[in-house]
Amino acid sequence: MKTTVIGAFPRIADEPGGQELRRALHRFDRGEIDADALDRVFDATTRAAIGELEHAGIDVVNDGQIRWDDLFALPARSWDGVSRGPLERFYDTNTYFRQPVIEKRISTTGRTFVRDFDLARSIATRELKAAVPGPLTFATLTAEDRVYGDLEKRTLAIADALAEELRGLKAAGAPLVDVEDPAVVQLPQHIDLAREAYARLASAGVPIALQTYFFPSDRVLEFLAGIPVDQVGIDLRSRETTALRRLDVFTRQTVVLGIVDARNTRLETVSEVAQQIEAALTLLPPERVWFAPTTGLEYLPHDIASKKLAVLVEGARAALGAGAGAPVRVAP
Repeated sequence: MKTTVIGAFPRIADEPGGQELRRALHRFDRGEIDADALDRVFDATTRAAIGELEHAGIDVVNDGQIRWDDLFALPARSWDGVSRGPLERFYDTNTYFRQPVIEKRISTTGRTFVRDFDLARSIATRELKAAVPGPLTFATLTAEDRVYGDLEKRTLAIADALAEELRGLKAAGAPLVDVEDPAVVQLPQHIDLAREAYARLASAGVPIALQTYFFPSDRVLEFLAGIPVDQVGIDLRSRETTALRRLDVFTRQTVVLGIVDARNTRLETVSEVAQQIEAALTLLPPERVWFAPTTGLEYLPHDIASKKLAVLVEGARAALGAGAGAPVRVAP
């Protein structure tokens, strides 16, 4: 049993020093600093984010996704054949993203996410994972496809490119990669296409965590249990769901349960979190269940995000009957 995070950590904070990245981005836009200077601020902000995650007691951290303007920004800037298109609201959140535009056949060197992982590995003292966007979400939120012509061909082409990125992350030493793909549960009619896409991702040979969020997984829960991934993330808080009572459909994968609402400033209580953990442990052994916020904490003010992490960790400790200073992890 471990605690982890999904997605981005807030890049900007009201606390002292929390505005450095915003100032650097403004100065870069005005031509007052160069790209190297901006990179140094991104690196410092990444270092601070990882430090906060580890200080909170999170067992498996990521790099905070500090350089991710949105879910698709890095591949849209790096992949040959893809560019950043119009602004669009990201599902029903109050944030916006640049929709990808596919201009020609996609290709990649497989190094898009390696620099950030290498940096994070030089900083982190706890277990570290990487992340990439999911193929179905990428394909369904694309603004314009001038090449592939239909959703199936586009999704599988994106999956092939992401498999190359996973090979790059494996070579860099990543022990686990989150694939953030909320469309898999939002659009259950495409579950067979998702299964084929994930078979291609699995060919990269690195452990994969399919992270779904925002939408209930009820209609595809059994299908998720059959997808060739090592972990499946289930959002228990964003919408009504029966998933917590049906976790026994997962007989081989680790399940990552989103039990702290990453889009609501209301702070959960430790006992509330502990009760959900205890309920999950009646259906899954502790070595096959992790606990996390529902999605990236970027949707919350920085101070609330930090408090949510603290509640998550303390709730896990309470569920295990551990003292306040005891480690959460019980799995090898």
